[in-house]
Amino acid sequence: MAADILCQLKAKDLTTDQEPEYPPGPFTIGVGGVVIEGGRVLLVKLNYGHKGWILPGGYVKSTETIGKAVRREVQEETGLIVEPTQIVAARSKTDKGKCDIYVAFLVKILGGELKPDRREISEVRYFTLNEMKTKSDVPKLNTWIVKRAFDRAAPRFSLSEYRPEPQQPYELWF
Repeated sequence: MAADILCQLKAKDLTTDQEPEYPPGPFTIGVGGVVIEGGRVLLVKLNYGHKGWILPGGYVKSTETIGKAVRREVQEETGLIVEPTQIVAARSKTDKGKCDIYVAFLVKILGGELKPDRREISEVRYFTLNEMKTKSDVPKLNTWIVKRAFDRAAPRFSLSEYRPEPQQPYELWF
């Protein structure tokens, strides 16, 4: 059944060159980047929804891996070029017939210039964990993820070098 749904989605939504803004099917995968600098974490302020502060990130396109998606999303929203180094958290939930998975990555900055995109994001700013805990417009999930990212003893997943086929977009995190 899942394969039938996927085929229908491909036929319906992926026949054009443009990806949908929001994943249309019964499954979504989101990614977030935990950017830590000087004991503080980077958050972005949304122009939509609850208009609060969250980790930079967004949805994975059907043509990209989760690592590629977090690189793209963080750069689009913050201007920073990053490399995902470890998976620090994964969340799975269902709501109204949709399965939603979110993967949070610890990322390192490679370059770029910190600036909001002004389309989705109005501001970018570094926060301490204590500041995050006291703000009512920071989702508790983000605070939990950042707390775990700061815990160096917490188990993590790192990208392996394994590739079944060199040309295929593929990532194995363990």
